[in-house]
Amino acid sequence: MIWSSEKILSLAPDAATARRGKDLGTIRKWRNLEGNAKALWGECKSSGASFYKTQVDLRGPAFKCNCPSRKFPCKHALGILFLYINNSEVFRITEEMPERLVQWMENRKNKSSELGQYGTNEMDEKSKRAARSRQKRLEKMAAGFEDLEIWLGDLIRQGLATTEGQAYSFWQNISSRMVDAQIGGVGRRLKSIPLLQRSDAQWPEQMLAEFTQFYLLAKGCKNLDKLPKLLQTELLTVAGVNIQKKDLLPLQGVVDEWVVFGILEGIDDNLNFRRTWLYGLKEQKSVLILDFSFGDAGYESNWSVGQIFQAELVYYPSNYPMRVIVKENLGNVEFVENIDGFQTLKEFFEGYSKAISKNPWIMDFPCLLEQIRPIIKNGKLSLVDKKKKYIPALNKGNIGWKLIALSGGHPITVFGEWSGEIFVPLSVISGQSVIAL
Repeated sequence: MIWSSEKILSLAPDAATARRGKDLGTIRKWRNLEGNAKALWGECKSSGASFYKTQVDLRGPAFKCNCPSRKFPCKHALGILFLYINNSEVFRITEEMPERLVQWMENRKNKSSELGQYGTNEMDEKSKRAARSRQKRLEKMAAGFEDLEIWLGDLIRQGLATTEGQAYSFWQNISSRMVDAQIGGVGRRLKSIPLLQRSDAQWPEQMLAEFTQFYLLAKGCKNLDKLPKLLQTELLTVAGVNIQKKDLLPLQGVVDEWVVFGILEGIDDNLNFRRTWLYGLKEQKSVLILDFSFGDAGYESNWSVGQIFQAELVYYPSNYPMRVIVKENLGNVEFVENIDGFQTLKEFFEGYSKAISKNPWIMDFPCLLEQIRPIIKNGKLSLVDKKKKYIPALNKGNIGWKLIALSGGHPITVFGEWSGEIFVPLSVISGQSVIAL
């Protein structure tokens, strides 16, 4: 295998680990560096007095490190690879490998042999069935998107004004066609389009933006094989292809202390949904738990705004990972650290732009804004930063007045969702308290 920075970065579980791994690609962090054509190994300085033993099987590749990180590969494994491609001369080349490394590589080889001997035929048959089923669904989805593209083209030529006053059946018909084509995610969104016309005077702009998203999905489906693997997964998820939790639970997750920043509940086509936003104190990023339930069944877990708990979370595959499931809840903890948000709206929009460039189908984006002043003018709520820049915010119920009361005329830290058009406030962070709105 030919190693390069791009190849190593593609192995990283997330951007933060990739960055830290790159920082570790320097000789001053390491000792006892050795390697050969099969493997690399060495010891990396920890934050204390000890050293972490890191080893890489180059033929896999496969990684092992005795550090406490739950990410795979960890930053130390990435670091030794970066050091190898940039300063290979610092490694002592030897065919004699430590016993722990020999045993580990031998165990991996034996497991592969066992799978080949006893599981290959069964796995091949399962893989073939899964591939046939996937191909059949993709063909059905492609036909549905082709139908949608023609429908959108006709509608744009006639003008959006022709949709005003249309009967419910007009939207139900195209929605049902999408559901039949197994792209239920698009079908549900189409059925909710008439709500725009009744709720906002600017509905033509919002409707056109929604139709643009549908068109982008249709074009993406036509060129699915040309997209990066993770972006393919993202497109299919938005279209309505669900990834089952049981497929994620065996994967290695991220252990951190998570703060519940906001909860938003609603109903979509008789399906209850709940978005729970968490912030990882070590990860320094917001993640989303998305739950669904039918009728009065309720949810598997209950969260409360301001709750802090330690848990191992597993990310859903994505070009911009945000959604997670809880693999193991390790119990509640005390809130002991300050949390940093965006200092200005300019910083936030730069972060949002980077996220959209990686995943153009992001619907709701988490936003923690510091030094914000809430202002109500003509019944409309705005959030103003220290640079006097502002964004519109949803003034539902008494949220605007709650924000003003909590601010007391001073800047505050606000958490919420950005829809691309409007900010939805969910909580205020004050000291070590998170106050739900």
